[in-house]
Formats: sequence, C-alpha cells, structure tokens
Amino acid sequence: MKKVLSYIFSFLSFIYLVLAVFSTICLLKKNEYGYPQFNDKTLIVIDEKSSYFDSGDLIVLKKPNNNDVNINDPVFFYDTDFRKNTINIANVINKDVINENETTFYVNGKSFSSSSLIGKVTDSVKYPFIGKVLNVLTSRWGFFFIIIVPFFILFIIELFVIYTEIRYGSKKK
Repeated sequence: MKKVLSYIFSFLSFIYLVLAVFSTICLLKKNEYGYPQFNDKTLIVIDEKSSYFDSGDLIVLKKPNNNDVNINDPVFFYDTDFRKNTINIANVINKDVINENETTFYVNGKSFSSSSLIGKVTDSVKYPFIGKVLNVLTSRWGFFFIIIVPFFILFIIELFVIYTEIRYGSKKK
C-alpha cells in the first residue's frame, strides 16, 4: 500500500511540476499584446461565449500566410482601437495586398494590418476548460499562491533538513 501511495504522490508531483513549468513559460513568452506566443502559434483564452467558442476554452492559433486568408474567412485579430488591446473575431470582407509581406484586411467597418492577424478560426485547435486553468495559473495571485508559495515552503523544509543533518549528523558510524 505504501508503494502505491508513493507512485500516486510521484505522479501528482510530476503533473504539478509540468503545470508550474508551463505556466512560467507562458508568462515569460507573452507578446506585445499580452498573450503567450510561441513562434507563429498564439494561445488565447476565451472570456466570453461566442458563436464559435465557449467561455474558458483555450484556443491555439497558428498565424496563416496572408495568401491563405480569403474573403468570408472568420479570423482572430488584435483590435488596438482606443489604446486597448483586445482580440476580436470577424469575417474578412475585403483585403488589399500591399506587398508579399503586408496585407490590409477589412472586417465590419474596420481595417487591420496583417501584423495584427492572429489566425483563422477554421484552423484553430480548441481545448475546452483548460483556458480557465491557464488563466488562474498565469494570473498574478494564482501564480503566487499556487506556484511560488509551495516551492518556497519546500525550499524552507529542505534547508531545515540540511541544517538538522549538519547539526546532529548521522547516528551511524
């Protein structure tokens, strides 16, 4: 029974360590808009239910080539109006190709540059509920209480164990 509990504790410790490392990497890899970005893939947590996604979904988007985005394609884009970085979903109404690296997309009375394009809705990968967990782990207080405090407590315990070992030594000789 002791061995089974040891395996369960080891497995849970491993899961916790993976979550700690992943949330730390997500915090360190935020782009200029405040979202975790790994090369051409962006992680987005859906806050409000839409016609495509539910609240709390984690969406992984790959930035498409400008030529791959067609008219009537639903896309995610950074909306920087009023100095507020938000993410919107809209259908592309028109597009103007300026050069091979730059395209202007038009959606619902707005226009945005291809540098603000995040990805197509049809090419996204959805993970239900994981977004809520990621939001808690990467929030200021969530990261502090769920990641930093337990590691600090383990550090203090290890210092105490080292101190008692040095102070009293091993009884075996």
